[in-house]
Amino acid sequence: MTILNESGVPDVLPPLGAAGGLAERLPGLLVVVAGTRSEAHLLRCVPPPPAPGTFPPPRSPRVLSLLLDPEDPPEQGRVASGTVEAAAGFRGLEAVLLVAGRSARRLGVDAGFEARLAARRLELPVLAVDPDEPYPAPGVLATDLEDRTLAELLGLCPEGASGVPAPREEGAAKGGGGLLAGLLGRTGGEERRVPLRRPVALLGAVHSPGSGREVASELARDGVEVAGTVPAGGVWELPPVGEGTLVAALDPNLGAALEAAERRGAEAIRTLCPIGVDGTARFIQEVAGVAGSTASELGRARAVWQELQPLRNRIRGKRIFFAGDTGLEVPLARFLADAGAVVLEVGVPRLDRRLLSEELRALGPDVDVVESPDWRGQLERIERSRPDLVVASPGLYAALVARGQLCRCSRDFLRLGVHGYGGARRVLEFLVRALDRAEALDSATNL
Repeated sequence: MTILNESGVPDVLPPLGAAGGLAERLPGLLVVVAGTRSEAHLLRCVPPPPAPGTFPPPRSPRVLSLLLDPEDPPEQGRVASGTVEAAAGFRGLEAVLLVAGRSARRLGVDAGFEARLAARRLELPVLAVDPDEPYPAPGVLATDLEDRTLAELLGLCPEGASGVPAPREEGAAKGGGGLLAGLLGRTGGEERRVPLRRPVALLGAVHSPGSGREVASELARDGVEVAGTVPAGGVWELPPVGEGTLVAALDPNLGAALEAAERRGAEAIRTLCPIGVDGTARFIQEVAGVAGSTASELGRARAVWQELQPLRNRIRGKRIFFAGDTGLEVPLARFLADAGAVVLEVGVPRLDRRLLSEELRALGPDVDVVESPDWRGQLERIERSRPDLVVASPGLYAALVARGQLCRCSRDFLRLGVHGYGGARRVLEFLVRALDRAEALDSATNL
């Protein structure tokens, strides 16, 4: 495998575009975006990611803009007052998300202070999120707002008594363990420690909660106690996360959320994402092992691969180019390469080798990864290689379709539900449908 840092300007949808999707996913959440007119315009122009084959959902009424004038920087407390006024028109709110990015920072807005002030007035949690806060690795992903929001939601999780000492069984008498203890080779003063099973909280699958539940069901089938998911159906349904809790990320781009969980004392399990058959099998097996349960997913993975054989036959040998912006590109490329596709290139706007170390090792030697790809260079390489299908960011999508390329937008995979064994089938069916339609159209045109 070759990793090339192009140090270019990748085409990435601004993270702020995810505000509508967060409001749709969390019905008790009000999203207030403090920024200039450019941020307000972006909120109106970028709808939440649609489910594949459907129109984008309407703009959520729970996403509001708090306009800041660059010529008149706001006084301290003004953003908090605007947030309180915005929340006054809604009933049943569980929390408020105050999104204040680069523009608000430059105008002197202290988002943390404003959030604390608004929380005291509303008597509700108010979470301050900066979608433009830099990461340790350079670059931006379209899903950064989701990651930062999950990190703040973890602060609302109850700490709970998740990690408890292992229960013990003592002998019938302190001086002697009885006949059974003697047969088992234990002396009277010994105690047998029952293996501790630790609860697991799952992070991610923001736009496809159904696939997150599928992974939770697979874990439960292997005896793992799944405490819940972040995000949950509501703020008050968040699982306990603290000392003794395990957290596992469903998505590869949740660096801030994992760090927030570790600051609370939880242990982060770093393995492959549950995307694709082999990724799901390894995720379940390793999470179960750390949680104290014994599970072997080898037979299950073989059975799923067998069920997917007709779809693999259609995808085998197809040349696929990744030019997306969501952070899902590396695990999706790993799965499709396992399924028999030829992955020409994987463009990643940000490559955090610490988070993606397992994914990169599993990607295989024949796949080229381009970090911070320049969008012009991507267009040229796509034009030269003429792939069968391109997974493209929204900005490149129209340009590539106009050039005759078969494309699927990277945002389609956010709502598709790519996690788990069921997600593997959905990904293959989604791509095979696209290829079949293109071939049918070509045949009709030739006639």
